[in-house]
Amino acid sequence: MPDNSFDTVQLQRWVERWQMGERSAADELLRTVGNRLEYLTRQMLRGFPNVRSWAETGDVVQGSLLRLLNTLQSLRPNSTQHFFSLAALHVRRELLDLARRFASRGERQVAGDSSDGSTPGLAQAADPYSDSAEDLELWCRFHEQVDQLPPAEREVVGLIFYHGWPQIQVAVLLQVDVRTVRNRWQSACQKLHKLLDGQLPPL
Repeated sequence: MPDNSFDTVQLQRWVERWQMGERSAADELLRTVGNRLEYLTRQMLRGFPNVRSWAETGDVVQGSLLRLLNTLQSLRPNSTQHFFSLAALHVRRELLDLARRFASRGERQVAGDSSDGSTPGLAQAADPYSDSAEDLELWCRFHEQVDQLPPAEREVVGLIFYHGWPQIQVAVLLQVDVRTVRNRWQSACQKLHKLLDGQLPPL
C-alpha cells in the first residue's frame, strides 16, 4: 500500500503555483503523486486480467495526469482527500474512454469480411477483443456505476477500493466513526452488486 502521509499544505502551494502559470510546479506535483496514480490505475484494473492486457499502465497515468492538470487550472482542491478524489475521477474517465475506443475498434474488426469468403475479422479480433469482451463490458459498467453512487459512499469506495486505505484510516481522514465507514462501504457494495447483477471485481 502506498504512503498516505501527503502534506495538504504543500499540495495546495503547488496547485496555487501551477494556477499562476509556474510550469515547474506541475513537475513537482506530478513527481510526487505519480507513483500514487500508478498504484491507483493498477487498483482499477484489479480483477480484470483481460483488460490489463491492452491497457498500458504508464499510458493511462500520463493521460490521467493531463486531465488532472487541466482541471487544476481552475479548481483548487481544499484537501488531500479532495485532490485524490479528483485523481481517481480522471483515471476512471481515462480508462473508460480507452475501453470504449477499444470496444469500438473490436466491433469493427468483428464486422470485417474477406475476399475469399472467410471472416478474418473474427479471427483477428479473437485475441484482442473477443476473449475480453465480457470482462471489458463488466469493467466499464462497474466504474460507471461507482460514479453514480451517493457522494459519501463514492468517497469511501474511492479511498478503500482505489487507494487501498484500511477502513480505520478512512475513518480518521473523514473524522467519522469506523462503523460509519463500514456501513457506507457495505451499502455501496450492495448497490453495486445489485446494479451489476451480482458481478463484481474483488472488493
